[in-house]
Amino acid sequence: MLPTSSPAPPPRRRHSIVCYVILVILTLIFIAAVGFLITWLVTKPKKLHYNLENASVQKFNFTDDNHMSGTFKFTIRLNNLNHRISVYYNSVEIFVKFKDQTVAFDTVEPFHQPGMNVTQIDDTLVAQSVTVSKSDARDLRAQTSLGKIDLEVYVNAKVRFKVGIWKSSHRTAKIECSHVTVSLSQSYKSTNSSCDADI
Repeated sequence: MLPTSSPAPPPRRRHSIVCYVILVILTLIFIAAVGFLITWLVTKPKKLHYNLENASVQKFNFTDDNHMSGTFKFTIRLNNLNHRISVYYNSVEIFVKFKDQTVAFDTVEPFHQPGMNVTQIDDTLVAQSVTVSKSDARDLRAQTSLGKIDLEVYVNAKVRFKVGIWKSSHRTAKIECSHVTVSLSQSYKSTNSSCDADI
């Protein structure tokens, strides 16, 4: 008599393991979502605000061969309206530009900004015999003849947010203060400029 074979039992054990893994993954996703929602409801994060004030230029000189020199001074106010969120600025780079051309550059020491705080950066950037392109030189010469210069101030910063004992990963904050008008006359008082931030 030939031996008979019975059908293999269904792979119930393997099926149950797969279901268990899926259940664990879904549970972790649910816990993370609930944690994120609770954190958001507790902190109620608000957008950071930046303003540029008191912009001025001293010792400005623009030569016939398109070289510019000058000392630019201004104040950047960083307003953190969050009660429970503080911000770590681990690196800060500041650029002064004319027509997308960088004419002065500086870095700021790292600092921590607590919640419900206004931090003020008073910075001085020096442009020393910077070569201005021919097309930009025409615009710069036309503006100086009117006794003022239109600039842009850019800030690139590496930031981290802190809520309680939790810290976020590093993010890049790009802050743009456009249409900053500085006068070549010391009697002129600059207007404040609101800055756009992308974090």
